[in-house]
Order: sequence, then C-alpha cells, then structure tokens
Amino acid sequence: MVIDSTADELSADEPLKRFIDDFEQGAISSGDWTHASHVAMAGVYVQEFGKEAALGKIREGIRNLNRSHGVEETPTRGYHETLTRFWIQVCDAFLNENGLRGPEAVRALVAVYGRRSDLYREYYSYDPIVCLRARAGWRTPDLQPLPAAWRRGEMMVSTNPRLVHVATVQAFLSQSYWARGIPVEVVERSIRGSVPFGLYDGGRQVGFARVVTDLATYGYLADVFIVESHRGRGLARWMMECVIGHPSLAGFRRWQLATMDAHGLYEQAGFRRVAHPERMMEMVDADIYEA
Repeated sequence: MVIDSTADELSADEPLKRFIDDFEQGAISSGDWTHASHVAMAGVYVQEFGKEAALGKIREGIRNLNRSHGVEETPTRGYHETLTRFWIQVCDAFLNENGLRGPEAVRALVAVYGRRSDLYREYYSYDPIVCLRARAGWRTPDLQPLPAAWRRGEMMVSTNPRLVHVATVQAFLSQSYWARGIPVEVVERSIRGSVPFGLYDGGRQVGFARVVTDLATYGYLADVFIVESHRGRGLARWMMECVIGHPSLAGFRRWQLATMDAHGLYEQAGFRRVAHPERMMEMVDADIYEA
C-alpha cells in the first residue's frame, strides 16, 4: 500500500487498520515507507493513544521497521527522536485545531502534510536538527514555536495566530487596567511578536494570553483574559496549563508576569512572588495609550 498525498488508500477503517498492522509487523517495504506513510501512521497513533503515549509506540514501530529493512541504528542513520516528536506535535495540533477523527482525519493530514517532508526547516536551523543530540533526544525548535492546540469538547486553545480575532482582543485590552486605550495596530504587532494562545468556544474567541519569549531561556506572560460570559468554569486554569505545557516553552530559566489581583490563578500554574524584588528594575509608562 503506497500512501501518497491523495490518501485514497485510507478511505475506510479496514485499509487503515491493515496499514497499521503492516507497520507494527515491520511488513511495509522500504519503497512504500514514504513520508506520507509516516504522517498517516502518526495520525492514527495520536488519535488512538494521545500524543504522549503515541511517542513510545511510534518510536518502537519505526525502529522495528528499520531493522526489517536492514537499516542500522547509528549516530547518523536510523531513528530520529526530534523529527519524530516534531511530527507528532504537528499532527496533534492539526487534529485538535480542526476537530477531526478517524480515517477522515488521517486523509486530511496526508493531504496537507504528505508532501511536506521538509516542513521542519521552517522551525529548525541546520545545526540543531542534524546534530547527534537531536537524533538521540528532543531538541526544541530555534526558529519559531511549534504549532499547538488542545481540546475539551467544544472548547479549544490554539497557538495559531491566524485564528485570533484581533478586534475581540483589542476590545477587551483597551478596557483593561493594564492596557487601557491600546490601539488595534499595537495589539496586532504584539501578537506577531509573541506566542499567542487563543481560547475558543465553537469558533468564538472567549479568552486570550500571549508569551513574549526568546524560545530558549525566558518567557513573559501577558494580556491574559477570559470574557465575562465564560468565567467560573476553570478555563483560565486550563489555558495556563496549555501555556506552561507548550513543548516550545519548556525548560525556561525564568518566567515572569505582572498582575494586580490574580495571584491565586498563577500560583496554581507554578508562579511565585518575586523572591528578591530588590534585584528587579523596570521602566513603565502606564498611560502610554491614553491621549
């Protein structure tokens, strides 16, 4: 079964099951083990087991298939941990963002990514992805953050900036105590320069947060809000879990934020009062947006 970008082979449950059985038995020929086949396999496992559990099964399956093809595991050949995790994350974000399941979801994944084996180049520069460390273990992207999306029923958190309803964000922030009067063009620019987290209820934006970061050591959490109609449901806590759990924001030396009255929320996410305030300095123009 050669899976290509049309994904016609995945039109029903049975051929998809046969494909996965062949993968698990190491029975896919090297000619049939295309990039599109990799994507289809990842789509199946992410749906069935979830992102974290899928990783172990996919790792084991690829190594088994490599052995059946006579591919030796060496520092420069064979299984690649970072690329595997990269594609699991890409597939998981796509499925959650689009709310797809089953063969339809796998076909959609293959149609979008089946010819994009070089997608990782948009996220990694050359040295980090070809080094031995990347093959043996996980390396976070250095060019841009990984796509990410999470679902709870009709509710979704996504980092896709194209989904952000800028007018909704600007309307809330312009009335907030920390960004009163902020112009829409400043909001647009701030989103472009951050990792945005939009909270959506059936497509309607009902919350927002963004992280200003170097993607290596530091993250500043800003502009967090939930619209009034959706407060009291634990959505702010969930959104914070998504922020802290984003794989491109892991391992930071320091996180910071500023809040007047939401200390309890952020403490649940792991934030603490500044231990040495005498070391901190700032420049603030609190009325910069007000005429």
